[in-house]
Amino acid sequence: MKRMLLTGLLAVLFTTEDASAQFGKLVEKARSGADKAKEIKSNANTTTSTVNKKMGQVNIYFSKTRFGEGTTGASSDFTEGDYIYGRIVFPKPLKEYVSDNTITFDVAHKEADDDDYNVNQVKIDVTKANQEANQLDFDVLADPKQATTLYADHLQAPSLIVMVMQYIQPGVKTEFNWKVEGLEGTFYLTTKNAQSFAAFVAPIQQKANSFAQNDDAMKADLPEEFDQPSHAFADPQLSKANILKYLPENIEVLKFVVGPGDDYKVMKNALGVILYKQTDRYIMVAYKDKKTGNCYYDNVIFERPYEGNGKYGSLKVRTNGERIDCSKIK
Repeated sequence: MKRMLLTGLLAVLFTTEDASAQFGKLVEKARSGADKAKEIKSNANTTTSTVNKKMGQVNIYFSKTRFGEGTTGASSDFTEGDYIYGRIVFPKPLKEYVSDNTITFDVAHKEADDDDYNVNQVKIDVTKANQEANQLDFDVLADPKQATTLYADHLQAPSLIVMVMQYIQPGVKTEFNWKVEGLEGTFYLTTKNAQSFAAFVAPIQQKANSFAQNDDAMKADLPEEFDQPSHAFADPQLSKANILKYLPENIEVLKFVVGPGDDYKVMKNALGVILYKQTDRYIMVAYKDKKTGNCYYDNVIFERPYEGNGKYGSLKVRTNGERIDCSKIK
Protein backbone atom coordinates (compact mmCIF):
# COMPACT_ATOMS: atom_id res chain seq x y z
CA MET A 1 0.00 0.00 0.00
CA LYS A 2 2.88 2.40 0.79
CA ARG A 3 4.22 1.99 -2.74
CA MET A 4 0.78 2.86 -4.14
CA LEU A 5 0.62 5.88 -1.83
CA LEU A 6 3.95 7.31 -2.90
CA THR A 7 3.14 6.70 -6.58
CA GLY A 8 -0.24 8.41 -6.29
CA LEU A 9 1.30 11.31 -4.45
CA LEU A 10 3.90 11.85 -7.13
CA ALA A 11 1.16 11.89 -9.76
CA VAL A 12 -1.05 14.49 -8.11
CA LEU A 13 1.28 16.91 -6.40
CA PHE A 14 2.65 18.02 -9.75
CA THR A 15 -0.26 18.50 -12.10
CA THR A 16 0.45 22.19 -12.51
CA GLU A 17 2.83 24.06 -14.78
CA ASP A 18 6.30 22.64 -15.47
CA ALA A 19 5.00 19.18 -14.59
CA SER A 20 7.95 17.35 -16.16
CA ALA A 21 10.55 19.38 -14.31
CA GLN A 22 8.64 19.08 -11.05
CA PHE A 23 8.27 15.31 -11.51
CA GLY A 24 12.03 15.02 -11.96
CA LYS A 25 12.63 16.90 -8.71
CA LEU A 26 10.21 14.69 -6.84
CA VAL A 27 11.82 11.50 -8.18
CA GLU A 28 15.07 12.66 -6.60
CA LYS A 29 13.22 13.22 -3.32
CA ALA A 30 11.67 9.77 -3.55
CA ARG A 31 15.10 8.16 -3.94
CA SER A 32 16.22 9.70 -0.67
CA GLY A 33 12.88 9.04 1.04
CA ALA A 34 14.00 5.79 2.66
CA ASP A 35 16.97 7.49 4.34
CA LYS A 36 14.78 10.35 5.55
CA ALA A 37 12.19 7.90 6.84
CA LYS A 38 14.80 6.14 8.99
CA GLU A 39 15.85 9.47 10.48
CA ILE A 40 12.27 10.56 11.18
CA LYS A 41 11.35 7.14 12.60
CA SER A 42 14.16 7.28 15.15
CA ASN A 43 12.95 10.64 16.43
CA ALA A 44 9.17 10.48 15.89
CA ASN A 45 8.34 9.18 19.38
CA THR A 46 10.52 11.78 21.09
CA THR A 47 8.50 14.87 21.97
CA THR A 48 11.61 17.00 22.36
CA SER A 49 14.46 16.98 19.87
CA THR A 50 18.15 17.17 20.80
CA VAL A 51 18.16 20.82 19.82
CA ASN A 52 15.13 21.46 22.04
CA LYS A 53 16.76 19.77 25.03
CA LYS A 54 19.65 22.20 24.75
CA MET A 55 17.66 25.33 24.00
CA GLY A 56 14.35 24.85 25.81
CA GLN A 57 10.86 23.85 24.68
CA VAL A 58 10.62 24.59 20.96
CA ASN A 59 8.03 22.82 18.85
CA ILE A 60 5.70 22.99 15.91
CA TYR A 61 2.14 23.34 17.22
CA PHE A 62 -1.22 22.73 15.58
CA SER A 63 -4.70 24.03 16.34
CA LYS A 64 -8.30 23.92 15.04
CA THR A 65 -8.40 27.73 15.04
CA ARG A 66 -5.83 30.42 14.40
CA PHE A 67 -3.43 30.91 17.29
CA GLY A 68 -3.66 34.00 19.45
CA GLU A 69 -1.01 34.71 22.03
CA GLY A 70 1.39 31.85 22.67
CA THR A 71 0.20 28.36 21.87
CA THR A 72 -3.07 28.28 23.77
CA GLY A 73 -5.54 25.95 22.06
CA ALA A 74 -2.87 23.70 20.59
CA SER A 75 -4.08 20.18 19.76
CA SER A 76 -2.68 17.01 18.26
CA ASP A 77 -5.94 15.18 17.48
CA PHE A 78 -8.06 16.15 14.46
CA THR A 79 -11.00 14.59 12.65
CA GLU A 80 -12.54 15.19 9.22
CA GLY A 81 -14.15 18.62 9.14
CA ASP A 82 -11.60 20.22 11.47
CA TYR A 83 -9.52 23.02 10.05
CA ILE A 84 -5.83 22.81 10.95
CA TYR A 85 -3.46 25.72 11.53
CA GLY A 86 0.21 25.60 12.45
CA ARG A 87 2.63 27.71 14.45
CA ILE A 88 6.37 27.08 14.66
CA VAL A 89 8.39 28.72 17.42
CA PHE A 90 12.09 29.15 16.65
CA PRO A 91 15.06 29.44 19.02
CA LYS A 92 16.64 31.76 16.43
CA PRO A 93 15.18 34.30 13.97
CA LEU A 94 13.19 32.91 11.06
CA LYS A 95 15.89 33.96 8.59
CA GLU A 96 18.21 31.27 10.01
CA TYR A 97 15.84 28.57 8.70
CA VAL A 98 15.08 30.10 5.30
CA SER A 99 16.60 29.24 1.93
CA ASP A 100 15.58 31.17 -1.21
CA ASN A 101 12.72 32.78 0.74
CA THR A 102 11.35 29.31 1.46
CA ILE A 103 11.02 27.23 4.60
CA THR A 104 10.88 23.47 3.99
CA PHE A 105 9.11 20.97 6.23
CA ASP A 106 9.87 17.26 6.07
CA VAL A 107 6.49 15.65 6.70
CA ALA A 108 6.58 11.99 7.72
CA HIS A 109 3.26 10.16 7.73
CA LYS A 110 1.98 6.69 8.59
CA GLU A 111 -1.06 4.84 9.90
CA ALA A 112 -1.09 4.30 13.65
CA ASP A 113 -0.27 0.57 13.40
CA ASP A 114 2.43 0.90 10.74
CA ASP A 115 6.11 0.77 11.58
CA ASP A 116 7.52 2.72 8.66
CA TYR A 117 6.99 6.32 7.60
CA ASN A 118 6.66 7.78 4.14
CA VAL A 119 8.36 11.17 3.91
CA ASN A 120 7.47 14.11 1.68
CA GLN A 121 7.95 17.86 1.82
CA VAL A 122 5.80 20.92 2.24
CA LYS A 123 7.34 24.24 1.22
CA ILE A 124 6.11 27.65 2.31
CA ASP A 125 7.04 30.96 0.69
CA VAL A 126 8.03 33.39 3.46
CA THR A 127 9.06 36.29 1.24
CA LYS A 128 6.62 38.63 2.99
CA ALA A 129 7.22 37.30 6.52
CA ASN A 130 9.23 39.16 9.15
CA GLN A 131 12.61 37.48 8.86
CA GLU A 132 13.63 38.63 12.35
CA ALA A 133 10.58 37.02 13.99
CA ASN A 134 10.88 33.98 16.24
CA GLN A 135 7.64 32.35 15.18
CA LEU A 136 5.73 31.65 11.99
CA ASP A 137 2.04 30.89 11.51
CA PHE A 138 1.07 28.76 8.52
CA ASP A 139 -1.93 26.98 7.03
CA VAL A 140 -2.24 23.21 7.01
CA LEU A 141 -5.93 22.79 6.19
CA ALA A 142 -7.21 26.33 6.66
CA ASP A 143 -10.72 27.66 6.24
CA PRO A 144 -10.58 29.08 2.68
CA LYS A 145 -11.96 32.37 4.04
CA GLN A 146 -8.99 32.64 6.40
CA ALA A 147 -6.23 31.12 4.27
CA THR A 148 -3.07 33.18 3.86
CA THR A 149 -0.23 30.74 3.14
CA LEU A 150 1.57 30.75 -0.19
CA TYR A 151 3.14 27.34 -0.77
CA ALA A 152 6.33 27.10 -2.84
CA ASP A 153 7.18 24.75 -5.71
CA HIS A 154 3.58 23.42 -5.67
CA LEU A 155 4.41 21.33 -2.57
CA GLN A 156 1.18 22.09 -0.74
CA ALA A 157 -0.06 20.71 2.56
CA PRO A 158 -3.66 20.19 1.33
CA SER A 159 -2.50 18.15 -1.68
CA LEU A 160 -0.19 16.04 0.44
CA ILE A 161 -2.78 15.30 3.10
CA VAL A 162 -5.64 14.44 0.75
CA MET A 163 -3.42 12.03 -1.17
CA VAL A 164 -2.30 10.33 2.04
CA MET A 165 -5.80 10.01 3.46
CA GLN A 166 -7.38 8.49 0.35
CA TYR A 167 -5.53 5.25 1.13
CA ILE A 168 -6.30 5.20 4.86
CA GLN A 169 -9.08 3.10 6.37
CA PRO A 170 -11.94 5.23 7.78
CA GLY A 171 -11.65 5.74 11.50
CA VAL A 172 -7.94 4.95 11.60
CA LYS A 173 -5.64 7.63 13.00
CA THR A 174 -2.88 8.79 10.68
CA GLU A 175 0.21 10.45 12.10
CA PHE A 176 1.78 13.49 10.45
CA ASN A 177 5.17 14.41 11.91
CA TRP A 178 6.47 17.82 10.78
CA LYS A 179 10.14 18.67 11.11
CA VAL A 180 12.42 21.63 10.35
CA GLU A 181 16.08 21.32 11.29
CA GLY A 182 15.46 19.39 14.51
CA LEU A 183 12.30 21.28 15.47
CA GLU A 184 9.23 19.11 15.22
CA GLY A 185 5.57 18.61 15.97
CA THR A 186 2.97 15.93 15.35
CA PHE A 187 -0.76 15.73 14.79
CA TYR A 188 -3.12 12.83 14.10
CA LEU A 189 -5.97 12.92 11.59
CA THR A 190 -9.00 10.61 11.28
CA THR A 191 -11.44 10.65 8.35
CA LYS A 192 -14.94 9.30 7.71
CA ASN A 193 -14.15 8.11 4.18
CA ALA A 194 -11.98 9.12 1.23
CA GLN A 195 -14.81 10.69 -0.76
CA SER A 196 -16.18 12.93 1.97
CA PHE A 197 -12.68 14.01 2.99
CA ALA A 198 -11.76 14.87 -0.61
CA ALA A 199 -14.94 16.96 -0.84
CA PHE A 200 -14.02 18.77 2.40
CA VAL A 201 -10.50 19.54 1.21
CA ALA A 202 -11.45 20.53 -2.38
CA PRO A 203 -12.18 24.23 -1.63
CA ILE A 204 -9.09 24.36 0.58
CA GLN A 205 -6.96 23.10 -2.31
CA GLN A 206 -8.66 25.51 -4.69
CA LYS A 207 -7.77 28.46 -2.47
CA ALA A 208 -4.16 27.32 -2.15
CA ASN A 209 -3.96 26.89 -5.92
CA SER A 210 -5.30 30.39 -6.49
CA PHE A 211 -2.52 31.85 -4.33
CA ALA A 212 0.07 29.94 -6.35
CA GLN A 213 -1.46 30.99 -9.68
CA ASN A 214 -1.56 34.64 -8.64
CA ASP A 215 2.07 34.48 -7.54
CA ASP A 216 3.14 32.84 -10.80
CA ALA A 217 1.24 35.52 -12.72
CA MET A 218 3.04 38.29 -10.83
CA LYS A 219 6.43 36.76 -11.60
CA ALA A 220 5.69 36.16 -15.30
CA ASP A 221 6.81 38.48 -18.10
CA LEU A 222 5.52 38.70 -21.64
CA PRO A 223 7.72 36.80 -24.12
CA GLU A 224 9.96 39.01 -26.23
CA GLU A 225 8.00 38.08 -29.37
CA PHE A 226 5.37 40.62 -28.32
CA ASP A 227 7.91 43.40 -28.92
CA GLN A 228 8.61 42.32 -32.51
CA PRO A 229 6.92 43.62 -35.70
CA SER A 230 3.82 41.68 -36.71
CA HIS A 231 3.66 39.83 -40.04
CA ALA A 232 0.83 38.21 -42.00
CA PHE A 233 0.08 34.71 -43.25
CA ALA A 234 -0.15 34.04 -46.98
CA ASP A 235 -3.04 31.65 -46.28
CA PRO A 236 -6.17 33.87 -46.31
CA GLN A 237 -7.84 31.56 -43.79
CA LEU A 238 -5.23 32.69 -41.29
CA SER A 239 -5.97 36.39 -41.47
CA LYS A 240 -6.05 38.17 -38.12
CA ALA A 241 -9.85 38.36 -38.24
CA ASN A 242 -10.19 34.61 -38.85
CA ILE A 243 -7.64 33.73 -36.17
CA LEU A 244 -9.56 35.76 -33.60
CA LYS A 245 -12.75 33.87 -34.46
CA TYR A 246 -11.15 30.68 -33.13
CA LEU A 247 -10.42 32.23 -29.74
CA PRO A 248 -12.98 32.15 -26.88
CA GLU A 249 -15.76 34.71 -27.11
CA ASN A 250 -15.39 35.96 -23.54
CA ILE A 251 -11.91 37.45 -24.00
CA GLU A 252 -10.56 40.90 -24.79
CA VAL A 253 -7.47 40.74 -27.01
CA LEU A 254 -4.82 43.15 -25.72
CA LYS A 255 -1.84 42.32 -27.96
CA PHE A 256 -1.53 40.27 -31.14
CA VAL A 257 1.68 39.46 -33.03
CA VAL A 258 2.37 37.08 -35.94
CA GLY A 259 5.97 36.09 -36.53
CA PRO A 260 7.95 35.80 -39.78
CA GLY A 261 8.63 32.61 -41.74
CA ASP A 262 6.67 29.98 -43.64
CA ASP A 263 2.98 29.48 -43.06
CA TYR A 264 3.19 25.75 -42.28
CA LYS A 265 5.54 22.87 -41.54
CA VAL A 266 4.62 19.25 -42.31
CA MET A 267 4.63 16.83 -39.38
CA LYS A 268 5.46 13.13 -39.97
CA ASN A 269 5.71 10.04 -37.80
CA ALA A 270 8.87 7.93 -37.34
CA LEU A 271 8.16 6.09 -40.60
CA GLY A 272 7.95 9.30 -42.58
CA VAL A 273 4.16 9.16 -42.99
CA ILE A 274 2.55 12.60 -43.10
CA LEU A 275 0.21 13.20 -40.16
CA TYR A 276 -0.70 16.87 -40.43
CA LYS A 277 0.76 20.28 -41.01
CA GLN A 278 0.86 23.05 -38.43
CA THR A 279 1.61 26.75 -38.45
CA ASP A 280 5.32 27.49 -38.56
CA ARG A 281 4.98 31.17 -37.68
CA TYR A 282 4.28 32.02 -34.05
CA ILE A 283 0.94 33.59 -33.23
CA MET A 284 1.27 35.39 -29.89
CA VAL A 285 -1.91 36.66 -28.23
CA ALA A 286 -2.26 38.44 -24.88
CA TYR A 287 -5.78 38.78 -23.59
CA LYS A 288 -8.09 39.33 -20.62
CA ASP A 289 -10.81 36.93 -19.55
CA LYS A 290 -13.87 39.16 -19.18
CA LYS A 291 -15.50 36.81 -16.65
CA THR A 292 -12.62 36.51 -14.19
CA GLY A 293 -10.58 39.62 -14.98
CA ASN A 294 -7.46 37.47 -15.26
CA CYS A 295 -4.98 37.99 -18.07
CA TYR A 296 -3.11 35.41 -20.14
CA TYR A 297 -0.68 35.11 -23.01
CA ASP A 298 -0.68 32.30 -25.52
CA ASN A 299 1.20 30.93 -28.50
CA VAL A 300 -1.69 29.82 -30.69
CA ILE A 301 -1.02 26.92 -33.08
CA PHE A 302 -3.23 25.85 -35.98
CA GLU A 303 -3.18 22.39 -37.53
CA ARG A 304 -4.61 20.80 -40.66
CA PRO A 305 -4.97 16.98 -40.62
CA TYR A 306 -3.59 15.16 -43.66
CA GLU A 307 -6.34 13.55 -45.74
CA GLY A 308 -4.15 11.94 -48.42
CA ASN A 309 -3.33 12.75 -52.04
CA GLY A 310 -1.66 15.99 -51.00
CA LYS A 311 -4.80 17.37 -49.38
CA TYR A 312 -5.25 18.73 -45.87
CA GLY A 313 -8.42 19.21 -43.83
CA SER A 314 -9.91 22.15 -41.98
CA LEU A 315 -8.09 24.27 -39.43
CA LYS A 316 -7.98 23.09 -35.84
CA VAL A 317 -6.65 25.33 -33.07
CA ARG A 318 -4.35 24.34 -30.18
CA THR A 319 -3.78 26.69 -27.26
CA ASN A 320 -2.15 26.61 -23.83
CA GLY A 321 -2.67 29.96 -22.10
CA GLU A 322 -0.31 31.14 -19.35
CA ARG A 323 -1.46 33.48 -16.55
CA ILE A 324 0.20 36.86 -16.29
CA ASP A 325 -0.56 39.94 -14.24
CA CYS A 326 -2.56 42.36 -16.40
CA SER A 327 -0.15 45.20 -15.55
CA LYS A 328 2.60 43.32 -17.41
CA ILE A 329 0.75 43.66 -20.74
CA LYS A 330 1.75 47.01 -22.21
